[in-house]
Amino acid sequence: MTSQPLYNIPKGSVLKLDGRELMVSVREESGYAVRCLDSGECFSLTVELVDDAIRERDCEVIKPADAEKRYALLEYTGGIERVEQFPEETQRVVQGRLALVLAQDALREEGEKLTQRSMDKAGKHRRLVLERDDRIAPGFNFLRTRRGGKLAAGFDVPQGRTFASYYDVYHRFDRNPVVLADRDHKKGRREPRLWDWQERFISFVLDCWLVPQKPKLAELYAQAKEEFHRSPQEIAQCISFPTITTIRNRIRAISEVVRVIGRGGKRHATNVKGPGSTDVRALAFGEKFETDQCLLSIFTSGDGVVRAKVIDPKQAPQELADNEVRRCWLHLIIDVATREVLGWVISETADADHTKALLRMATRDKTKEKVRYGCKQEPVPPVRLGLSLADNGTATRNAHVYASQLGMGMSVMTARAYQPLDKQVVERVFGTLQWQVLNTLPGYTGSRPGELTGYDPKNSAKLSHDQLYGIITRYFIDEYPFRPHRGTGMNGATPRQKREEAQKLYGSIEAPSQRDRCLHLGAKVIATTTSDGVRAFNIPFNSSQLVRFDDGKSKRVTVHLDPDDLRKVYVTAEGVEEVMEAELSMTVFKDQSLEEAIEIMEAASRSNPTLRELHDRQLREARARRARDSRFFPDSRDPSSYQTLAQLEARASELLQVETRPAAYVGATAAPGHLMNRGRTSGVVPARPAGTAPSKPPSASTPPRASTSSPRSAAQEDGPPETGATSAPDPDDIKTMTFGPIKDSKL
Repeated sequence: MTSQPLYNIPKGSVLKLDGRELMVSVREESGYAVRCLDSGECFSLTVELVDDAIRERDCEVIKPADAEKRYALLEYTGGIERVEQFPEETQRVVQGRLALVLAQDALREEGEKLTQRSMDKAGKHRRLVLERDDRIAPGFNFLRTRRGGKLAAGFDVPQGRTFASYYDVYHRFDRNPVVLADRDHKKGRREPRLWDWQERFISFVLDCWLVPQKPKLAELYAQAKEEFHRSPQEIAQCISFPTITTIRNRIRAISEVVRVIGRGGKRHATNVKGPGSTDVRALAFGEKFETDQCLLSIFTSGDGVVRAKVIDPKQAPQELADNEVRRCWLHLIIDVATREVLGWVISETADADHTKALLRMATRDKTKEKVRYGCKQEPVPPVRLGLSLADNGTATRNAHVYASQLGMGMSVMTARAYQPLDKQVVERVFGTLQWQVLNTLPGYTGSRPGELTGYDPKNSAKLSHDQLYGIITRYFIDEYPFRPHRGTGMNGATPRQKREEAQKLYGSIEAPSQRDRCLHLGAKVIATTTSDGVRAFNIPFNSSQLVRFDDGKSKRVTVHLDPDDLRKVYVTAEGVEEVMEAELSMTVFKDQSLEEAIEIMEAASRSNPTLRELHDRQLREARARRARDSRFFPDSRDPSSYQTLAQLEARASELLQVETRPAAYVGATAAPGHLMNRGRTSGVVPARPAGTAPSKPPSASTPPRASTSSPRSAAQEDGPPETGATSAPDPDDIKTMTFGPIKDSKL
């Protein structure tokens, strides 16, 4: 069963659906067979789809007759379809001529027979038409009445022939008043003034001019005349090249967007000439935020004090010192729904550590900044962040920042590089800050290099980093939240008013998790437990849970510390599932941040060098007096004071002697019972390797021999004696030796 269409759509109609123009080729049983006028694609549409699209105002139907009438109208008017497309002067002329036509319609309905001759200046109906025109449009003064003895200015009324032409053309084009305007814009020369090769030369020059190198037109025009190729027939015409003025006129006729794309590049053209975005991208406070970094257009000094010193150019380091003039990076995070600035940090570089500090600032209270820099209003409260949007910068696109954001439960979205429309909210704040705050401060550099030709920003820098941060803090707390905002979805409301409205419509904001904030956005320190707990950045922390964990032993742990709040840390250890908590042991740092605590410790360790030298001398004198009074140390000038050390060394050397068993039959030996026999020749028995049997057993008649071995002990031989029995010396291997008589006793 075929469905009956609700609307009459004849063959040849054009459907404007889903951004395409579809021509109806034939009406089928199941729907309409259409053809796309842009791509030529043919397909079918159901009756229900077309009817629903028309009912929901998503489809416009242009019938063939309407399309033909529109084409004829545009052909007659030269492409102009509405009266509003004309300038105001032409619109007034059209309104006056429309009054003339309406007066003729009224008189014809009353039975008057109007002709061209009767509406001339001498005609009988001209006065009637002008009187009726004056009643229809009195502002034009068709009768030109006198005022104060002077003829007033009125509408220039044409002759009857022109009257009739206005009437005819008005009704021929279905009472469209746009056809009553003059068509002077269609006048002019129809045939081209230039030859074909001249048009090609102009196109050749324009193609070489629309390049990113941005060449100068005069030099390009001179070189193009030398490089442009012409045929012999074209040269024989004796026609010169088009002038540079003609080419300049053609350039002015080119669209500004085309010129920017050609000479500036597509990316630059998208940023400066592309359409903006009017999408409301967030509604609730904290739902979506954007973060970015910008190098501020201002120079600051390290401490606000001008210093000078003589340096050697060959030995001067490339890095800047603390007191040198430099530009700072501003890290900014802003809520998209309310335009409230959630956090701001200035730094020397754009890196991941400062991005994490920026996220910590957005999730903590900023009353400390308010008190420190003298702000009058309440800062924006901390909030749990939802969707994160940042570009491909190194400060935001890295593993540390992504891991921290995902650990905090955020959704991460990466914007495209050099596409300001992806994060237009935070990009706009940088420009607002520059033009409302920075450009009036000393050291301002300008928005681009070389903009301030008569101003030296480096020598004019007077603000320190802390002073600049104070100015920015007061602006984002006391001024920016109370300025009317004209951004998309703001409608002139202030950011503070928009936040209150968002909380009223969408409920209370989500509270940030302090535990997740410390674990994922804080600093990590590898430390070892002691009896006093654990130290991170030389700050002690301890708890009963940590004491039970270490059990009196030093163990390696990881301390997770929030640099903005030192009251509590979280401790994790390898092999331990639970996350342990530890409280601050040194309560003097309870209300301090990590940076402030380190500054306190540094200030305590630093002192006046002269005063420190005096204290060191007093300390040495006191120690020397206490040593003399104790009588523990002998007089160092007495030589006997060093005998104790010599005696200790001698006693120690005795302990080093170790008794060992000498090796058996090492070297030449004497037979048993013949050691003291010096009157006879004694046999020298060489040593034989252990484990070898003797060739002959020893006999009793073997003459004794004397030992020729050195008096060294067996422990000083090359190696220890091998285990196992050693055999007696072989008599065949005995060598004889003669000793003199013993005259003196050796005892």
